[in-house]
Amino acid sequence: MKLFKQKQSSRKGQKRNIAFSPYMLALCLLSCAATRSYAQQSRLEGVVRHAGNGQPLQAVSIREATNKGSASTDASGRFVLPVEGNKVRISLSAIGYTSKDTVVNVGNQPIIFLLKADDMLVEEVVVVGYGQMKKTSVTGAIAQISGDELKTAPTANLSSMLQGRLPGLVTRQTSGQPGSDGASLMVRGYNTLGNNSPLIIVDGIEREFPQINPDEVESISVLKDASAAIYGVRGANGVILVTTKRGKLQKPTLTYNGSYAMNTNTAFPEFLNGAEYAYYYNKAQELDGIAEASRRFSPDEINRIANGDPEGVFANTNWFDMLFKSSAPTVTNNLTLNGGSDRYRYFVSAGAFNQDGLIDRTSYDRYNARVNFDADILDNLKLSLNVAYRDDVRKEPGLSAGLGNSYASIFAQAMMSYPFLPAYNADGVPIGSLNPGNGNQNPLAARDFSGENSSRSNRFQSNLSLEYEVPGVSGLRLKVNGAFDKGYTMRKSTLLPYYLDVYNNSTRQYSMAWARHANSGIASLNQWFTDSWQKTIQPSISYANKFGEHSVNALFLYEYMRTDNSSLSGGRRGYPITDIMDLNFGEEVIDNLVKGGHGMFSRAGYSFRFNYDYADKYLLEVLGRYDGSPMLPAHTRWDIFPAVSAGWRISKESFFQDVDFVNDLKIRGSIGKLGNDRIGDYQFLRTMTLGANPVVMIGNNGGKPLNITTVPNQNIRWETTTTYNGGVEATLWNGLLGMEADVFYRVTKDILQGQSGLNPPSFGGYFPSFINSGIVDSRGFELVLSHRNTIGDFNLNVRGNVSFARSKVIETTEDANVPDYLRRTGRPIGLKYGFVSDGFFQSQEEIDNSALFGPTRPGEIKLKDLNGDGRITFDQDWTVIGRGDLPEMMFGLNLGGSYKGLDFNAFFQGAALSDVALSGLYTSSGVYDNTFYTMPFYQDGNSPKYLLENAWTPENTNAAYPRLSTQSAQSGGKFSSFWIKDGAYLRLKTAQIGYTLPASWSTRANIQRIRCYVSGSNLITWSNLDYLDPEMPSVNQGYYPQQRVFEFGLSLTF
Repeated sequence: MKLFKQKQSSRKGQKRNIAFSPYMLALCLLSCAATRSYAQQSRLEGVVRHAGNGQPLQAVSIREATNKGSASTDASGRFVLPVEGNKVRISLSAIGYTSKDTVVNVGNQPIIFLLKADDMLVEEVVVVGYGQMKKTSVTGAIAQISGDELKTAPTANLSSMLQGRLPGLVTRQTSGQPGSDGASLMVRGYNTLGNNSPLIIVDGIEREFPQINPDEVESISVLKDASAAIYGVRGANGVILVTTKRGKLQKPTLTYNGSYAMNTNTAFPEFLNGAEYAYYYNKAQELDGIAEASRRFSPDEINRIANGDPEGVFANTNWFDMLFKSSAPTVTNNLTLNGGSDRYRYFVSAGAFNQDGLIDRTSYDRYNARVNFDADILDNLKLSLNVAYRDDVRKEPGLSAGLGNSYASIFAQAMMSYPFLPAYNADGVPIGSLNPGNGNQNPLAARDFSGENSSRSNRFQSNLSLEYEVPGVSGLRLKVNGAFDKGYTMRKSTLLPYYLDVYNNSTRQYSMAWARHANSGIASLNQWFTDSWQKTIQPSISYANKFGEHSVNALFLYEYMRTDNSSLSGGRRGYPITDIMDLNFGEEVIDNLVKGGHGMFSRAGYSFRFNYDYADKYLLEVLGRYDGSPMLPAHTRWDIFPAVSAGWRISKESFFQDVDFVNDLKIRGSIGKLGNDRIGDYQFLRTMTLGANPVVMIGNNGGKPLNITTVPNQNIRWETTTTYNGGVEATLWNGLLGMEADVFYRVTKDILQGQSGLNPPSFGGYFPSFINSGIVDSRGFELVLSHRNTIGDFNLNVRGNVSFARSKVIETTEDANVPDYLRRTGRPIGLKYGFVSDGFFQSQEEIDNSALFGPTRPGEIKLKDLNGDGRITFDQDWTVIGRGDLPEMMFGLNLGGSYKGLDFNAFFQGAALSDVALSGLYTSSGVYDNTFYTMPFYQDGNSPKYLLENAWTPENTNAAYPRLSTQSAQSGGKFSSFWIKDGAYLRLKTAQIGYTLPASWSTRANIQRIRCYVSGSNLITWSNLDYLDPEMPSVNQGYYPQQRVFEFGLSLTF
């Protein structure tokens, strides 16, 4: 059933309108109201509840004994079953519950049925490395969330869905651009000075995961402590395990999920319009001592800007209002089929996600398909097959619409373009602003005429496994799992020249000129192709058995993985006809873009795990991996990474049985060694590249030199992380209160770092090499509290989590010329450095009696003389002024509930103990804090209003911001703590209200379940940054804001 349609029209074939189909919506509503008559039939209405806590049970199958009719329960546990006669025998069954057969009399009132939980089936299962375990038996620090819990977030990116959901997972989303709106992920913060990304495992294989269709996800687990040692050298930064859905023992169930959403910007500063720009610029020049006659704008020009210019020279333009659309649509369609019998089970999914950006010509489209199939070929032989395919396409203008530090980006041009100029002249030609040193600007022209950046990626993934239960040896299994993945990406970047009617500040006249980066009217094309494949084989043997009170579980697995990557790129310039932009039609080859490469590597390892428990009370786990890495030389390539953990379920002890309110209480601890080899390829080999210019003549040809790019280090070895964890888990008052707490400490040694100067000049120079040097430690805690309750038809669940992690550099090799005030040793990672601000100078007398760094005027930032020597100097007064960008504390609170057919969910997410530097990149270099967010009229461009509306003036000395000025170097041109803002925030990340129609309505339309909902994302943000997003990236030229999303959705189950 296709509920949405996508219509494509455009200006130049680029702009799209994605629309919800009113015809299909009307058809759906009519089907909901349609009735179906049953000759000689009655209707049995009922509600199925949990026999223990009274909560409604969803997806319970109800059948007549004669098998003439069937139904299933909705989210409120309700069902309607067409039956014949007034007395029938029915059967009720659900996974995890004991089936029930009963005879009932059909009446006018719904009948309540109670199902008892089968403790052997319903107990929560946690996915662990290469397997799964009962949660009560887990002794490691593992956090898990189900895929259904994530689907309350109206986004397509799994990484951003995880924000605040799992304790110990540190996330930060810095962009809202379509297709680039994922969050960075770390487990328990920084673990090393290099790559801190966790290992991602999807269905047992190392893969990427952000663009997996959320409807395909069964669960996501995070291994945070020594439990990750089973992945050896890849587990030091934590492991994220993604498990996709599989078929169930049930009749075929077809489910459609569709939604239509509108996106708007979250926090983004408001910039000056033309009249405001002229007023404040003249005011700043007045404070700078410039005579009125010499100021930039005359009274007549200010009037023409504000009230209309009959000559068309000036205008009152808001570039960001013209650049951003008020909203942009996102359409999601997903279809799943789930079912199976005693012998086979299947899960089939297909989905489409189509998102337009708030800036025209930006979009992201993704199409997913998956088939997961399980079959019992023989009584002791099982087959599992996974096949998945993904195709995604990203588009943006030739000059990027995304974040970055390029002054050519659309955002930078919007900030640098003069708001007192019109956007277009009378002939429709874009007007250009000539900024000193930055060329001719017009963000609308850059959006519409600069060309296009596009990329298309295809990913094919497959798994095939066979599991054989050895006859005669109970619990012994042999398994082999193989995977083949293939990926292809093509990127195409066209950069087209275009003219602007450029305004000259000096002459107040316009003249036609090329826009910046127009290459003097020469169009260019760059293309990149990458092709990759990965093969993985995992044969294993496992044993699980129980001997009286003793239970054992063992696994031994060998893993071999090989990857192969190829790349090719080329470029041409000079296209007489820009409607045909292919490499064949360019007139001149761009030499430095003609390149290609091929690389392959393989890794192997032996993983093992042994679990023992006695009487379900005393738990022991020993696991690890003997691992090899292609990144290291032969004599250091192999090492073993062991771990051990233990647990004690105190609630199982006889002396604890009288404590009635405690249902479960477990303490656990772990210790283990993990590894990391994430450095560049071939660091233990001497690598060379071909030089650009000939250095010797061979006949009539010039011979190019081979340049050494890497000096080999034959002694590099693993980074090693030793991790310690202690935790406690408790369930009280039959689930009314749940608690899980962890404390941890980990230390990483032999950190792999680049260093110069290892080899003397006689060897060929001071070339960079990787060495093992440095120690980093981190420590912290995590706490989860939950509450579940049922009062009549009202169900409530609350879950909150908070985590804290702080990392510190204990030892590192730093160059001898690094001054003490910039050294990292002994300090947390990511600190910001600068001078300490002490308010504003209020008078010339105060300036004359203060320590200064350079020429200073009243209203500028006053810097503290920390050592009291009467001078402001780097070596004595430069210090730590801010924390890192990465929050040390993350927290989340989920509130959910239901009443009959109504359900609601609200999720709050936040972070603390981080700082945002409005100075962008300049937080450790000591240069002046020149950015659009800190200096009025930066680069002669526009300014956010907050910098000027409450700026210091002689009449407003109690101001929030420094003096107005058109001159660049305030406070001696040095960065200070004034521009450091607390990055703490709290968001209403998602909220959703849904309604499931009564089963008596939906079954009349031959639909088992109909649910509609409205939801939103990033609805409210509380932070100290009133005009900026607290997760903004450290850039100087603008960024694509996060999106506020309003969504309407519909779910149909057949």
